Amino acid sequence: MTVNVDLPDHIHARCTELGDGVLYAVKTLARQLADDPRLGERAGRLGLYTATIDSDTFDACPPLVVRYAWGPPLLDVDQIEIRDVEATGPLPDAGDVQAPAAVPDPRMQQIAARQVTEAWRRLTRWLEQHAPATRAALLPGASTYEIRALEQACGVDVPVELRALWLLCAGGKDTPGAALIPDYGWALMPLGAVATSYRWYTENQRELGVGWGAEEAMAWKPSWIPFCSWSVTDTSYGLFIDAETGKVGHWDDTTVRTVGDQTLSELLEETADKLENPRLATGYLPGLIGGRLVWGPPLAADEAALWEQFTG
Repeated sequence: MTVNVDLPDHIHARCTELGDGVLYAVKTLARQLADDPRLGERAGRLGLYTATIDSDTFDACPPLVVRYAWGPPLLDVDQIEIRDVEATGPLPDAGDVQAPAAVPDPRMQQIAARQVTEAWRRLTRWLEQHAPATRAALLPGASTYEIRALEQACGVDVPVELRALWLLCAGGKDTPGAALIPDYGWALMPLGAVATSYRWYTENQRELGVGWGAEEAMAWKPSWIPFCSWSVTDTSYGLFIDAETGKVGHWDDTTVRTVGDQTLSELLEETADKLENPRLATGYLPGLIGGRLVWGPPLAADEAALWEQFTG
């Protein structure tokens, strides 16, 4: 039985982005899949499959992984849809002259790291004076070896600002008072939770079988590195840093993902400003319950009854 193979517009665009030979290679694979839908390997559930293309077979084409859906429950029994095309090796030379890769400016990296360090010291000084329980819930800094191990486990480079933070504090303990960052009192994630969450979200993205460039179906980009969550153990909501832009983003337990305009240093500086100058704070306000920082007013009635707004 021959099936119909669909190459959506975003797959055409992705192939063009990867190089001139990629679209031809994927179309060739599509013709093969029409005759033999089981050509690829089954990838999880829901009728998703993965096929590979060897770069030696096609000119001007890198090695590829192609993900596709076939039949129920996602499609009709005689339908295949290409969902993602990913290069697994170097792209072919696009011409005689190539733009050099952007090299980070060491001076700017030093400034960014210093800004994080200074903001963090302001935060911890305030905690030591006013919220010792929250200060005690913070873990000591990670070693460069631990951060490098996380990078290798996830296959991503940690931005300089996040590295600077983790060298000062590698997350929080699973104890009351760990919530630190407004608006909701996000807790800093331990590095183990960061790696677990990152791998879960990126693998979930792959199993969805959608292209990285399909923004309407984007669940998680490889450049998004989580660092805060609803609590130390509840990672269904949280904050991430986009390693490509340095901007802080937010995720929730649906598919809502937003990237804002703040960098990590700006987020920490703003938090320190709200604590040091609470009368100027807007949105969620700093307060105290039994020696721990609680951004509020709290919604829970029991916490609201104990909460005391900090006014300086």
